[in-house]
Amino acid sequence: MPDNDQYPAVLHYHDSTKHHLNRYARSPGYLDWANQPNPFRFFEASPKLRLPLMDHDSASSYARLYDKDKTQKRTIDLAAIAAFLELSMGLSAWKRYGESEWSLRMNPSSGNLHPTECTLLLPALDGRPACVAHYNPLLHCLEVRAELQARTTPPMRNPQGFGLILSSIYWREAWKYGERALRYCNLDVGHALGALRFSANLSGWGLRLHPEVGDKQLDQLLGFDRIEWPDTEEEQADCLCWVSDSKTDARAVSEWLHSLKTPQYPNAPNQLCAEHHPWPIIQDTARSTRSPGFAATRVSANQAADNADLVSELSAEQIIRSRRSAQAFDPQTSRIGLRYFRSILKQTLPNGAAPFDALPLGPDVHLALFVHEVEDMQPGMYMLVRNPDHLSALRTQLKLDFTWEPLGEDLPLYLLQAGDFRAQAERISCQQAIAGNSAFSLAMLARFEPLLRVAPWRYPRLYWEAGLIGQVLYLEAEAKGLRGTGIGCFFDDAMHELLGVKDHDWQDIYHFTVGAPVEDLRIQTKPAYHHLMAVPQNPEK
Repeated sequence: MPDNDQYPAVLHYHDSTKHHLNRYARSPGYLDWANQPNPFRFFEASPKLRLPLMDHDSASSYARLYDKDKTQKRTIDLAAIAAFLELSMGLSAWKRYGESEWSLRMNPSSGNLHPTECTLLLPALDGRPACVAHYNPLLHCLEVRAELQARTTPPMRNPQGFGLILSSIYWREAWKYGERALRYCNLDVGHALGALRFSANLSGWGLRLHPEVGDKQLDQLLGFDRIEWPDTEEEQADCLCWVSDSKTDARAVSEWLHSLKTPQYPNAPNQLCAEHHPWPIIQDTARSTRSPGFAATRVSANQAADNADLVSELSAEQIIRSRRSAQAFDPQTSRIGLRYFRSILKQTLPNGAAPFDALPLGPDVHLALFVHEVEDMQPGMYMLVRNPDHLSALRTQLKLDFTWEPLGEDLPLYLLQAGDFRAQAERISCQQAIAGNSAFSLAMLARFEPLLRVAPWRYPRLYWEAGLIGQVLYLEAEAKGLRGTGIGCFFDDAMHELLGVKDHDWQDIYHFTVGAPVEDLRIQTKPAYHHLMAVPQNPEK
C-alpha cells in the first residue's frame, strides 16, 4: 500500500486526540492505581551484566554538551558504555512523600511514566561475545537477551562502535492519558534521543539515527514479532542509532545487520500489570506510521551557535543530573536576562551540532513564544523560525496583521504581536498556571499536511524533533539557574486560532515553559542508586 494511503488514518488520530475548550481527548478519566504499569521492564531469566556506577563526575564544562571535539575520546568498553547509559537513561534520584516513593530518570518523560526502552547491539567486548542486551535502569545492568551470530563464514566485520535501539510501550502512557498517549510516547523518544546524544558527546562519541533500517526489521531483530504480549502491553521498535568514536558508514551498518542470524530469545519480558484498557486507535495509528526505512535527508544548518554564552556554575554532568520538571513557578522571580534568553534559543536551532545532528530529518518544527519576563525585551508573542525555507509560508499562512519584526541578524526571531500574553498562554495550556507564571513559554508548531500526505511515517518523527528541542530547553533552563517543564496538555485548536492557523498545513504538537521553580519542601530526595550501594559495583554478574 502506498505511503500516502495511510495519511487519512494519521489525520484522524491527530484530530481525534485534540483537547478542546469544552472537552478533552478520550482517556480513562481516573487513575487506576491498583493497575499502574510497572515503570521498569525486566527480562528476569536473562543473564545480568552488572555495570559499574561512576565514582565521580569528570566536571566537564557546560559547553561540552554541544561540542564533542573538545572532549578526549573514551575507548568503547563496558565501563565507558556504563557511564554513557548512566548519564542518559539511568536514574537521577528517588523521591518520597508520605508512604509513596518513586524514581526520576535522566531522560524526561510525560507523567514520569517512561514508555521508552533501550536495547544495545554490542560487539564482542571485554572478552564477552557479541550480544543483544536490554538496559535495566533500576539495576543499572544489561540483561543479555541473546548472542549475535553471523550467517556467513567468515563473519562480516561489524562497524566501529555499537548499535542502540529505542522502543516504546504505549500502555505505560495510555494507562493515564488514554488515546493521546501515542503523542507522548513519541515525545519521549525525542527526549531520550537528546539525552543519549548529549551523553555521547561527553565521551567524545557521535550518535546518529540510521533511518535506512525499517521498523519491521528492528522488531524482528529484537524478537518483538514473536512474543505473546499481554493485552495492550506490546512493545514496538522506534529507531536504530549507531554510537561510535569515528564516522560510521550507514551502508556498512545496514549490511552488517543483514549479515546476522535472527537471534533466538528464550526469555520473556515481565508483565507490567494485571488489567488493561484497550485503546485500538493507538495501535492502528502506530501501524500506519511504521517506517519502511528511508534515506537520510541532508539538513541545512543554521548559523552555528556562539558558545561564548555557554557559561554556568554547573558542570555538564551536574546539569544532566539536576534536570527536573518544575511543578510550579514563582511569578515574582521567574525572569531571565536577554543575553541568556537568546543563548537558549540559539541552542534550539539545527546548527549541525548536538543534539540535532542525531536526527537526519527536518527541521520542521518552529517555536511560537510567549515572552513574559525577559529583561530588556518587550512582552509579547514571537516566532523563532528554525527552518528559513518555511519563513514565507509562515508569514502568509498565519495572521496577516502579525508584524514579523526581526530582532537581530544572528537569530531568526520575529515579534508577531506585542502585549501581555500570560492569560492566553495559561488558558491554552489547559488552564495551567505554569505557562503564565514563567519567564517565557512556547508552543511548537510543526509543518504537517504537506509533509505527512507524502510520508505519513514522519508523524512520530515530528514529535521526536519536538522532544529533542524539549531536552535542550530542559538542560538550558538548569544551566541558567531556572527550570523547565514540558506541557503535553493544551487546547490544540485554541492555539491555532491565536496564530491564525486555518487548516492542517501547520499543527501545534508540544508546549514548554521555563521559570523559577517553587520547591515542595515536603518531598524527600534520596540518591539515584542508594538501593544498590550495598552491592559491590563491578561488571561481573
